[in-house]
Amino acid sequence: MKKVLGSSMGVVLVCSSLMLSSCSLSSDKANEKLNSKVENVKLYKENGQALDLNLYFDASQSEKKAEIGEEERLIKKDELIGELIVNELIKGPGLESKLKPILPKSTKLLSFSINNDIAFINLSGDARVPMTPVKEEAVLKSLVTSLEQLSSVKKIKIQIDNKDTDTLGGNFDISKPFGEDDIIGRRKK
Repeated sequence: MKKVLGSSMGVVLVCSSLMLSSCSLSSDKANEKLNSKVENVKLYKENGQALDLNLYFDASQSEKKAEIGEEERLIKKDELIGELIVNELIKGPGLESKLKPILPKSTKLLSFSINNDIAFINLSGDARVPMTPVKEEAVLKSLVTSLEQLSSVKKIKIQIDNKDTDTLGGNFDISKPFGEDDIIGRRKK
């Protein structure tokens, strides 16, 4: 009886070991497969410096049946990231941060585009407030330095409510595109 029980225990142990090792082998293979898929994941359909997206709009032809139709859009990645950067700057620093916001919270980004190495930032009128020269310089440097992280941006041009503006806070001439090195020379006298 002891011999049969011992043999049975041995068989159970061997079978268990084989099952566990095959599970870990298949698990390792599954992990490898998953890792290779993760490495190859692209955001939607990337096409060089653009994202190829499909948007769906109402294509209903009657009041009885809802239908949608597809429209393809190419969105420049740098413009998407630039828009995100400006919105994060408007949102302000984190709650625990000792840094100060650069723009009033009520400011809205109306549009953002990049053309010929210039980032065009169109802000709502809430962005135009009286500022000390030091505050306005910090605002301009924050915008330029944050956006110059994008390889396609060398200068910025700020507009207010879809119109060119000559100043944001009253101290610097921003009527023309500028980079970080241009800011000090733009101070009004």
